[in-house]
Amino acid sequence: MKFFKKSIAFLLVIVVFCTQLQVSASEMNMGVVSYLTPTSAETTALRWSLKMGTSYKNAPSTQIVVDDTLVFMSGKMLYKVDIENGEIIRSAEMVDYPSFSYTAPTYADGVVYCPLENGTVQAFNYRTLSSMWIYKDQLSGQALTEIVYSDGYIYTGFWNNEDAYANYVCIDVRDEDVFSKTEEKSAEWTYKSLGGFYWAKAVIYGDSIIFGCDDGTNYDNKPSKLVSLNKYNGSLIDTYAIQGDQRSGVTICESYLYAATKAGYLYRVKLNSDGTFSDGDSKKLSLGGASTSAPVIYKNRLYLGVQGESFGKGYMKVIDAKNLKVIYSAQTKGYPQNSVLVSNAYEDKVYIYTTYNAGPGGISVFTDKPGQTSAVSSDLFLPEGDMRGYCISSIAVSEDGTLFYKNDSGYIFALENTENQPEENWFIKFINSIIDFFRNLFSIG
Repeated sequence: MKFFKKSIAFLLVIVVFCTQLQVSASEMNMGVVSYLTPTSAETTALRWSLKMGTSYKNAPSTQIVVDDTLVFMSGKMLYKVDIENGEIIRSAEMVDYPSFSYTAPTYADGVVYCPLENGTVQAFNYRTLSSMWIYKDQLSGQALTEIVYSDGYIYTGFWNNEDAYANYVCIDVRDEDVFSKTEEKSAEWTYKSLGGFYWAKAVIYGDSIIFGCDDGTNYDNKPSKLVSLNKYNGSLIDTYAIQGDQRSGVTICESYLYAATKAGYLYRVKLNSDGTFSDGDSKKLSLGGASTSAPVIYKNRLYLGVQGESFGKGYMKVIDAKNLKVIYSAQTKGYPQNSVLVSNAYEDKVYIYTTYNAGPGGISVFTDKPGQTSAVSSDLFLPEGDMRGYCISSIAVSEDGTLFYKNDSGYIFALENTENQPEENWFIKFINSIIDFFRNLFSIG
């Protein structure tokens, strides 16, 4: 029963060996987890599905798991849903729409932060879903970059056009006016860049914040940069030249920053303790296709989604994280534009889960282990009928190993591991039988 479950901290990404260095609530549901996730189609069951939209234009956002609830945006509404049965617990109206529902909200310290259209961020009390404050950026823009929380501040970027300026911002999360639900916040600092910021999730490294930029042109392969700023005052620490739009989260492992670009390159850049970049031992790998996937690293093996040679094709690449050499490539049903999810809960191998931007919009699962040089994969889940659709959603996961995601059909799916369902003890069964008896007794006639 739900009240017998342990409360799940929102930080579902367990930093095992390496993922992103930032240890905060904003590292949501992407990376390496130690949960008993389903391992095959035979051990996967659709616990529930919830229709919240009709197409990619109004589909629900990517979700996050907070305690025993699933939190997401859909239309102009913020929802909190029971992860056990998909029933809506509470909802609240937002001041604007999410930008194409690509980006998830962020949870930290009892507050949900929603990235919204027109350069807007709205904060809600998680328990009541009551609005706390609103930020509206002066340069406006689509809110496509996942919000990162650190030490009482949130950070996110906006995007206006390929060759237009937009801001990356830092906002103090304190609610100075608790009696106002629409209190307007100001940014602590802003960083303006031509081309703006598209899926450019940052990582915190000591007192610095690091993220990538678009290249400021209508092309995907022009000179761009990684930026390191002082996270408190926004002063520039350093930049590093890269090629192409940088449209995914950046990852840190053992003082190296990893970043992929739409020009088809993966970078490994040495980081100094003060947040500056070093050319020493830095490397660049040609991927053979664009990537908007955040690198995920476990035991020196890096997992990354890469676009194929033609539209609709894609690969999941396994790369040696130290020498930046491809170990093997696994073809997928479409371009994996999400960040893959890795479970290390099984002794002999890891299980890697990815969605793909093609029909039917399911989940593929791969297994990998040290020394492996070829792909082993299968379909974990294939939606049917009106549940089919393209998908660029990342996958959320709860402590019991249940996977949550959505595709362009407008459905949210909860996929449970049928081999990981706890048996109710005799006392719980006894209490449930009494409840059922009186429920049936008073419902007669």
